[in-house]
Amino acid sequence: MEGQNSTGSTNSTPEAFAKMKLPELTIITVLYCLLIITIITGNGLVLTSFWVNRKLRTVTNTLIINLSVSDTLVGLVSIPCWMYIFLSLFIERPYTKAGYQFYITIDIFIGSASILQLTSISIERCYAIVRPLRHRTLATRVFYTMIAIPWTYATMIASLQPVQFQRWTEVYTILMTTTCFFIPFVIILVAYITIYVYARSGPMRKLKHHRVHKKAYKNEIRLSATVAMITGLFVIAWLPLFVVSVIATYYPQDLPSPLWTDRLLKFVKFCHYSHSAINPFVYAYRNKEMIKTFRYIGYKIICKEYSLQQPVSTAMSLVRSYHRSTFQSSSGKERPSPENNNQASDQTALVRTSTV
Repeated sequence: MEGQNSTGSTNSTPEAFAKMKLPELTIITVLYCLLIITIITGNGLVLTSFWVNRKLRTVTNTLIINLSVSDTLVGLVSIPCWMYIFLSLFIERPYTKAGYQFYITIDIFIGSASILQLTSISIERCYAIVRPLRHRTLATRVFYTMIAIPWTYATMIASLQPVQFQRWTEVYTILMTTTCFFIPFVIILVAYITIYVYARSGPMRKLKHHRVHKKAYKNEIRLSATVAMITGLFVIAWLPLFVVSVIATYYPQDLPSPLWTDRLLKFVKFCHYSHSAINPFVYAYRNKEMIKTFRYIGYKIICKEYSLQQPVSTAMSLVRSYHRSTFQSSSGKERPSPENNNQASDQTALVRTSTV
């Protein structure tokens, strides 16, 4: 997790980087570059779709858009800063302490926001399934609060990183692991278990005389399944990093050799960064309206005959002549879719300070 860092002002090359061969580092760098491209492209499509297609501008999708914003920041800020750090060490021009503090602080902010946004989405989905009619009458301020809390807490927890630095690492590790992983995980798990149990209890029978509510309820179930899939991927992506962080903080002697610790660190960081690349493709696979909008954007880019500045309704009417069936709704009507004091301690410290 977060902790002491002795690599910030060192001028020596850690053992791990001295032993790592150039081809291996090249492959790692290329993979991270591809990850950046995938994250920015995928989440860029989600954000553009939200802007282009008014049908996607629902309250639930607004929560998902906030998740896409944090995922985009991973590709624009977190990964480039992380790459700068390990490449600087390899060429024996280590980063400054201030530079590392910037990276770890912003990385905690973005990572925590992403996790907590997933938690907000799961709570909202659970309420939408269990209390569908009440969910539709919730005040707008409730949703604004659900959007604001993740960003506010992420700002608070990230601002504590420079304060706790080299002072109370163990306490901060517990705080981060508890509030930014285990508690959110429990909330998310309970929410989706509740959704599953409630969906199997036959609530559709209560709405069988209301076709509109029945159709809306089916959409809620489908979208909840999408977010449940995202949550499962979230656990797979983030759990290794938090486990390694706790080991590095409390049982550093159990870490492998510096070289293998460095490899492990790059792997777990890649895993949790990859989570930001997977999300938009999961949305596209499960959300028909989103995939329609992706196609719409693709046609506009390929044909180069339309501008995103055009009103959606006008642009959509033009695209219909290219692919009429793509933008048909289920009713059959056409609608707009639109980032070295000593070698061993350096490596352990780097693991501790690379939590999110």
